[in-house]
Amino acid sequence: MKKPQDSLRKLGIVFLNFILFYVLLRLIILLAGRTGIMAIYYIGSAAYMIGAGAVFIAFFCLNGFTVNNVDRTWEDLPEQWTDEQKREFLAKQPERRAKARKLMYILMPMIVTILISYIELSFLK
Repeated sequence: MKKPQDSLRKLGIVFLNFILFYVLLRLIILLAGRTGIMAIYYIGSAAYMIGAGAVFIAFFCLNGFTVNNVDRTWEDLPEQWTDEQKREFLAKQPERRAKARKLMYILMPMIVTILISYIELSFLK
């Protein structure tokens, strides 16, 4: 049984990561505004988006090339794989899924920050 403290700790990590990523993006925007050099904004926000994309790709690959939480079975794997490749993939699956779950602590705050920035740019200004 999971302890409530574990859930609160995980929620705290996600919240702190959100604050970190939001402040980072706002600093990029502020720096571009103060200096008047819009290239800072374009390069900084593009780097932020590329970073979010890289984290998503890493999550997708570690999660077994899927975004759901259902384990892949022997029948789900490609037919051209050998039996040894399939066994190796299925043996490493729980370890990779655990790593992918940890990446969610980074990915979700980044996505929320991007959505908030999009809402600010599209609807509030």
